[in-house]
Amino acid sequence: MWYLILWLLIALWVLFDARKRRNNFIGWAIGTFLLGPIVMSIYLAKRNLKENEVREGGTGWNILKYFTLYWTISMAVVAIAGMIGAGSVFNSAENELEQAGAIIGAGIGLSMIFFMWLIVAVIALVLGFFLKKSSVIEKGPTGPLANSQTQALQQ
Repeated sequence: MWYLILWLLIALWVLFDARKRRNNFIGWAIGTFLLGPIVMSIYLAKRNLKENEVREGGTGWNILKYFTLYWTISMAVVAIAGMIGAGSVFNSAENELEQAGAIIGAGIGLSMIFFMWLIVAVIALVLGFFLKKSSVIEKGPTGPLANSQTQALQQ
């Protein structure tokens, strides 16, 4: 539930941001809601830059950098939701044994979430460092934003 709320809010931000930047705002927003960290990372690495914005390191590096950031946010939300759920199980337990089982189960669940986050984040960052190209520097405006600025200067 919390995961869906988080990605709905982020998808709404993408909708408005992509519209301002003359990207396919509906497609990016739907993709962000459905595939979360993957599409959001690609969007941030490929979106049109406004004037005075800079993007460094190349597309591969930026995708993996942003993926790690949004993967971390997603896993934090999942962990918090898991702790809330474990707390409700603990409170509804009828005796000490059930409470102990709830605590042990919560510990195992949180450990699994942590290691799932860690493995994916480390792989993404290591791969990202291999793909990083320090010579690639994009300066805004890009895409349709650059075309509209050029047309405005010509008139």
